Amino acid sequence: MKTTLFYRFMCWYDAHWRRRHRVEKFDELLSFSFETFSGKRRVMNDGTWIEPGDCLAILHFNRECFAHPAADPRQHIRNALRFRRLLLASFAHLAKAIHENEKFRQVKAFHGVSWLPPHGEKLGFVIERLPDSALNLVRKFYFTILLRVFFPHLVDQENNRIHPHAYWLTRDSLLKNFSAE
Repeated sequence: MKTTLFYRFMCWYDAHWRRRHRVEKFDELLSFSFETFSGKRRVMNDGTWIEPGDCLAILHFNRECFAHPAADPRQHIRNALRFRRLLLASFAHLAKAIHENEKFRQVKAFHGVSWLPPHGEKLGFVIERLPDSALNLVRKFYFTILLRVFFPHLVDQENNRIHPHAYWLTRDSLLKNFSAE
């Protein structure tokens, strides 16, 4: 694992940012923070309305799970399959925890912004390419830095495809697509 000064700074910054925004680790792949929706009322693909004041769980990926020995940069396909497996397991775990964990009981939808290319509609996600704006240029720059520091083997492959996308998953879509019942 790299131990350059910039790498250590980015690890510190990531930990500081997560503490400041009260990001809580859920499992190996996912963490969450919680906030109140303040946007315009909107309907999701399953008919659920997201309204101002509704509780959102904000999705965060744990970069540490990618520092796993199986994350050999020369094994892109294996790493992608591992990420998919982790993602499906995490959402199945979340579908179970949504009834058991007090913090998730009030959550109307799960939301995140990522550089990952759009995928997941078949599993209930609503995905929107975010418009060009000053904020999204900053996000794009930050995603590029994250790639260069934590996933340098992906930079050449992903650099031209980086664009922020919003991902939404309602509570009902989570249960429909990931619940064992």
